[in-house]
Amino acid sequence: MNNQLEKIFEGIITEHENNISLFELCRFCNLTSDFIAELVSEGILEPVGESKHEWQFTFTTIERVKKVKRLQNDFELNLPGAGLAIHLLDRIEELERLLDR
Repeated sequence: MNNQLEKIFEGIITEHENNISLFELCRFCNLTSDFIAELVSEGILEPVGESKHEWQFTFTTIERVKKVKRLQNDFELNLPGAGLAIHLLDRIEELERLLDR
């Protein structure tokens, strides 16, 4: 019997040069705009734009939001704790990039 493992990837093809709106971010992450606003108020996300209706996010924000949700679910972290963990993970990535140079 052939036991091959197949990976199935699901994704959305987008143009990396464009930003996404709050509505699109909520749709991609299956979250409410109130939760995204909490992430902004905690400093986890930094949108471009003055009001929620004008907010624009980069596509990398989708993965960042998903990391926050995983940290909350896996480690039962509150939002400030998840924010701190994200900040530390960002710093580790930055330091690893510097070491690679």
